Amino acid sequence: MAKIIIIIFLHALGDFFLQGAKLSKLKALKLPQLFEHVGIYTAVFIVLSPLLLGLTFTQGLVYSLINGVLHFIIDYFTGVLKVRFLVKDESKYITTIGLDHTLHVIILITTYLYLYPDAINVVSFWK
Repeated sequence: MAKIIIIIFLHALGDFFLQGAKLSKLKALKLPQLFEHVGIYTAVFIVLSPLLLGLTFTQGLVYSLINGVLHFIIDYFTGVLKVRFLVKDESKYITTIGLDHTLHVIILITTYLYLYPDAINVVSFWK
């Protein structure tokens, strides 16, 4: 359970706390800002997943790059929906934000468990 909490923490750190308001708005409108956003997000996972999730550096790199690509795809499509719904339908806009973050967390946990099923049981300082 601690590893899942760490994954959610890393997601929040990379997706929210290290992103400025300007980048947060522009990533839905412009590809260079989306690439920058995903680069920051992926870098957080590259650096911290080996330290906090019981992965080797190579495993952390693979996990981070796979999830970086998936993060880009999700943000691209939910960004299109956010732009469409921002003015027209606030409830759909908020639902899109919720869907975006739910998909990110599900994919992060699923890829972790699929790629490294033994890592979830590794004894570490978090256990």
